[in-house]
Amino acid sequence: MAFKIPIGRGAQWVESSNEAVNIRLVKASAGSEYEEEGEDILEFNPLFTYPIFGENEQIFGYKNLSINLEYASGSLASCFSMSYDDKKPTADKIYATMKDWLPKDIGDNHDIFLETVQRDAKEFRPMGNKVGEYRLNRDGLEDNVYEFYHATFQTPRFKEYHRRIQLFAIFFIEGASFIEEDDEKWEALLLFEKESAGGQVSYNIIGYATMYPYYCYPDQTRMRISQFLIMPPYQQQGHGSKMYQELYQSFLRRKEIREMNVEDPNEEFSDLRDKNDMRYLDSQNVFKDLKTPITKDTIDNVAKKYKLTARQVARCFELALMKKLDKRDKAAYKELRLQIKQRLYKHNAEALSTMDRRERLDKLHETFLRVEEDYLRLLSLL
Repeated sequence: MAFKIPIGRGAQWVESSNEAVNIRLVKASAGSEYEEEGEDILEFNPLFTYPIFGENEQIFGYKNLSINLEYASGSLASCFSMSYDDKKPTADKIYATMKDWLPKDIGDNHDIFLETVQRDAKEFRPMGNKVGEYRLNRDGLEDNVYEFYHATFQTPRFKEYHRRIQLFAIFFIEGASFIEEDDEKWEALLLFEKESAGGQVSYNIIGYATMYPYYCYPDQTRMRISQFLIMPPYQQQGHGSKMYQELYQSFLRRKEIREMNVEDPNEEFSDLRDKNDMRYLDSQNVFKDLKTPITKDTIDNVAKKYKLTARQVARCFELALMKKLDKRDKAAYKELRLQIKQRLYKHNAEALSTMDRRERLDKLHETFLRVEEDYLRLLSLL
């Protein structure tokens, strides 16, 4: 753990670890020469470094510190380097602090790394079974092909690849931790960009997700999405929705899976999930002739058929009702309000049971207003 800095101690010697760590995805198309400047280098900083450097996310003892983590954009072969203008004798030992988090095969020779980038642009191929592909159409032009690969820790080369990619989860998913690679139940979906130029093909990592199956009585599986990440340079381009859709459709096809759920989703992923579930259920005419009250049996039947949690289906129904709601229709608005409050009450029954009636009603209404505001925000994104 990094040295904790007492308040007021030499602030000019304190660096933000989030800003000091520079991540580079180095992309070299097959047959090209690596360039120090240009579009072949995608550089960005982590969102979170507290698992490595402590809660304050600070490093003591350096001026103008730069910690460089370079990765070949396909194979994720990596190189570590650091620089600074000045250093105190008592400065934090950075590599020692990071060592257990870095890939075991990370190098420190930049020339060898660049050679690896060139070689991998020609030779690296994704591991696992290809399960799907798509193109993105932006500005009327079709992009490169994007391919999905399914893998487990028994898949050749995947265990080594996962050791390289897992640090990205720590950097960009709050609360993430390394998963146990000796547990054979883990599954992964990898998303690669496939580039073709001059008769050569190269692959760049776009994102990945990990999933874990739990037993579901009597003889089925509840599949939980554990980690879901699109690399920062490729976010806000539609890849997240494509990966979620691929996961969901694969779960629908697998007879042993009864339900898909998500482990502690953040707001961005919850939005992604809600938008895609809404669109899919709408395409299946689930919301046709929808009206309140929506019974528990209706919610449970839809959840079972489409392998979603009952809570997620209830939320999608509520969103669909709010989408077509005319607030001038006071009776319809009241029915929707009661529908949402009923779900909120059941979900928070234990906490609400400690309150008196007036306090409970006030708390429920306050929560409803927050949900309503969030639903309106979500509907503006659809």
